[in-house]
Amino acid sequence: MTKLRYSIKDLENFTQIKAHTIRIWEQRYGLLSPKRSNTNIRYYNEDDLKKILNINFLYTKGYKISKIASLSEVEIINASKALIHVDKGEKQSEIDSLTMNILEFDGAKINSFLDAELSKSSIEELYQSVILPLFEKLGKLWLVNSIDIIHEHYFSNIFKEFLISKISTLNVKSDSPKRAILFLHANEEHEFSILLYYYILKSSGYSCYYFGQNVPIKEIGVAFSQIKPQIVATTFTAKLNEKNFAKIKKSLLHFSEKSQVIVSGSQLNNSDYTFSKDIMQINSITQLKSLLGSN
Repeated sequence: MTKLRYSIKDLENFTQIKAHTIRIWEQRYGLLSPKRSNTNIRYYNEDDLKKILNINFLYTKGYKISKIASLSEVEIINASKALIHVDKGEKQSEIDSLTMNILEFDGAKINSFLDAELSKSSIEELYQSVILPLFEKLGKLWLVNSIDIIHEHYFSNIFKEFLISKISTLNVKSDSPKRAILFLHANEEHEFSILLYYYILKSSGYSCYYFGQNVPIKEIGVAFSQIKPQIVATTFTAKLNEKNFAKIKKSLLHFSEKSQVIVSGSQLNNSDYTFSKDIMQINSITQLKSLLGSN
């Protein structure tokens, strides 16, 4: 199996620590030891990524970098474990129980839990109060080697299937005048947000056309011309180079001349990814519901 490799720019994106600072920490304190490819290109592996994330965690909690440098890798992990906590929200016991189900690969209990929670609350409440804190917890457990990445992949796919099954139960009139196109652009694979938008839009009476992951933007143009949607929605979670972003942005601006274009995603916090006021940028499901309510 091919091992993951990360550039120093990847580490910068993960931690928000400047590449220049990471190099100084390497040279002055020996905190990381990058490898080199057959073509002499520096790279970091998953262990390096975990280490820099733990170092960053301790650093943001007030540890001096000289103090961190004096710790062994085991001591760095133990120090992080001692500082890790999850806010004790009203759903904390449920999150703890769900975590155990994930560790045991117990899909039946996970699905039963999700169904029970959805019967008591809305999909957005479930996502905000349980799913997001759960992923935060899984990320912290991975950071200190208490959980493997396969556990997160396992739950991610169960939750994806759960969302799709709930979307399929919603009925929209075949002659509904409200239409929406949803897609993930080329190189984008993170589906949770777009599937939640799919659920909300369909719940609001929209006939939805979801084209899935990694869709070339020119192909969306073909569908746009034929479907003539009122709404076009996509998300930006994966890193894009300047050229690809410019191409997608140009098409979205074209769509915005006839439709409401909605975008979201963590990459939009990056100043390199900006849109004009003709495109609606949202940060939550609540914003989407508010927008639909005002239309």
